[in-house]
Amino acid sequence: MLFEPRSQLLGQSRALTAAQRRDVRSRQIAVSFSVLPWAAVVHLLAVIGLSIYVIPSDGGFLARAWPIVAGTVGLVGAYVGFAIKRGTIVASDRLGYRFLIIEFAAVGLLYSVLAILLYPILDEVGDLVLTATLAAIIGAGTLATAMLRSLGVTWVLASTVVLGVAFWLQPGPEFGRILVSLAAYGCALIGGAVVVSGNLEARYLAERSAAAQGAVAQMLLDDFEGNAGDFVWETDRKGKFSRIPTKLAMGGGLDPDSLLGLSWQELFTELGTVELAGGIDALSEIERARQSKGAFADIVIPVRVNADMRWWKLSGRPTPGLAPDELMWRGVGSDVTGVKAQSDEIVRMGKVDALTGMPNRHTFWTELERSISESRQSRHRLAVAVLDLDNFKSVNDTLGHSIGDEVLMEVGTRLSAVADESQLCARLGGDEFAILFRDIDDHESVRTLLQSYADSLRDPISVSGTRLEIGCSIGFHFSDDERLSIDDMMVAADLALYAAKESGRGTILQYRHSMQLVAARRANLLEDIGNGVSASDIELRFLPQRDVATHAIVAVECEATWRNPRLGTVPAAEFMGIAEDAGLASVLGATVFEMACGAASRIPDDIRVAITLSARELESDSFIDNLAAALDRWGIPPRRVELQLTESSAISDRAKAGIRGAASLGASLTVDEFGTGFSTLASLSDLPFTRVRVDRSFSGAVRGQWPILAAVVTLVDSLGMEAVMLGVDSDEELSAAADMGVRTVQGRVAGDAMVLEDLTRIFSVIYA
Repeated sequence: MLFEPRSQLLGQSRALTAAQRRDVRSRQIAVSFSVLPWAAVVHLLAVIGLSIYVIPSDGGFLARAWPIVAGTVGLVGAYVGFAIKRGTIVASDRLGYRFLIIEFAAVGLLYSVLAILLYPILDEVGDLVLTATLAAIIGAGTLATAMLRSLGVTWVLASTVVLGVAFWLQPGPEFGRILVSLAAYGCALIGGAVVVSGNLEARYLAERSAAAQGAVAQMLLDDFEGNAGDFVWETDRKGKFSRIPTKLAMGGGLDPDSLLGLSWQELFTELGTVELAGGIDALSEIERARQSKGAFADIVIPVRVNADMRWWKLSGRPTPGLAPDELMWRGVGSDVTGVKAQSDEIVRMGKVDALTGMPNRHTFWTELERSISESRQSRHRLAVAVLDLDNFKSVNDTLGHSIGDEVLMEVGTRLSAVADESQLCARLGGDEFAILFRDIDDHESVRTLLQSYADSLRDPISVSGTRLEIGCSIGFHFSDDERLSIDDMMVAADLALYAAKESGRGTILQYRHSMQLVAARRANLLEDIGNGVSASDIELRFLPQRDVATHAIVAVECEATWRNPRLGTVPAAEFMGIAEDAGLASVLGATVFEMACGAASRIPDDIRVAITLSARELESDSFIDNLAAALDRWGIPPRRVELQLTESSAISDRAKAGIRGAASLGASLTVDEFGTGFSTLASLSDLPFTRVRVDRSFSGAVRGQWPILAAVVTLVDSLGMEAVMLGVDSDEELSAAADMGVRTVQGRVAGDAMVLEDLTRIFSVIYA
């Protein structure tokens, strides 16, 4: 309890220690000295009034000397009281107490002596005025001295005892009655002084009890703040801090006492909040709560502590003050710097790609959505590009994912270095990146900027001692159509990227509407492949390969076409690629291989049949078993089957196992389209290949390329393999091939593609 019954307090006063009693006495003396100057002023005014209106001019020497003596005593009291209040005089409690006793006793005796001097010489009216004046002065003096019990009793006795003698000495019954009244009046005044001084002691005890309880509460609060990491704060109705926890102040590197009485704005100005990001907003939120007289909770506010930025979380609510319309504020706070740092890191991780440190897919889509919304108002044009690395799958398959991750980190560093403030470059996932151009003039500007991104990847990347050539293909969409959505722009960029990769790696293509038609065709093919493709829907055509010296057909390459009911004739390069993406390449490949074996059974035994395989077919667990079963069903010697594999098909360990399994059956293995893949001939020399088909990029009609071709042919021969030149379309090219030592060619000079019936007709004429 903050206040206790007075009886208990008085009981406690008897149990006060000597030090506590001295403290009570000291406070009583201090209160008495604070009243002394005003009591002295009232005394001087009374002396002046008595001198003018009561003391007669013929009252004798003593009556005329009384105002001088009384005025001197009053002036001394006023001077000492004001001097002690201002600190000019510093007196001990003992000396101050003695001065007060002497001062008030002297004044009381002076008034009593004045009564003895004047009653004999005053008329009845004068007696009445003097008596009333003395009664008023005695009462007022009692009020002034009541804070100190002994001082009040001394004053009353000094004022009434001698005055009673004066009444006793006067003749007449009325003075006897006045003497009785004076005795009663004096007793009442003494009792009042005792009560007032007792109340002062009781008040002291109540304050001491409250202070003790406050100290306990403060100790509990300090212990709570120290152990729980929280603190309690309080402001008055004006928003000034009436309680600032030591932990809060010390945590801010400030003196707690110097902060009392500051407002929110003043305190957090001291803590540097207004200069920190988010600080003004947090203070405004608190101020809005104060103005609306509502509670606020978990407002996170930045502060600067010893040059370090920290975060505090504050909550508070209003509580009624003394007046009905007054509100005070109390609340709690805590240092949440660690939690804020963890939260910020989680948010950052949600926005940033963990591997490259670039913005991630979520961030890119969010920024694209915001930019589209702003562009509809600002009329700024946007462009979106999607970038995909060339040959990256080969890196992962041959060198491992750890090397692939290092490549992606280097690519991210290079791409980020190209982007400026108007562009956002992000990693969407895998080896796919996206670029947003927020304010761009036209599509040519986009192409120029994208070329900078492509150029940044032209230099080889050195990873773990391996130099890798990593290029990229880019598709982009530029449009000023305000109705386009995020999905529209991203789909368009993806379609352009797909077209870029299909048209040749290292290409930058802008979206065109025709790409949507290609995508629709691809979707239809994917649906039809998923519904199943029968052998009756596939037609094989055969491209002859001829011996350079004899011009005889030595092999035929199978080309499969799909007679699609909706789309017409679809070449194998198109539908097999889609089938591979859909995971159905091995099923379709087995069907084509079965048909090729059937065709091989109808042509001479010395003619090889070349069949192209995909990586998915090679990696299939049933590949070798299906190959052996088909050869057995048609009675085809394995040596007559030539399996054509692109360089990228022979990358993974499972594909290499399939190659070695086919070779163990006796099938011929050929590297197809050499010069377009990731691997080099040397990297494939450890596999059991027997031939190398040199791509048209080496064997074209440009004479300047022939020396390169000659070098390749020589290298192939040195490795014990045969070079097959593709794209030989003229006699000049055939002659050049012969000069280089090429033994087998394919192209117009060897013959165009034909169906099986035409091929068998040719062989029937040759072998007739």
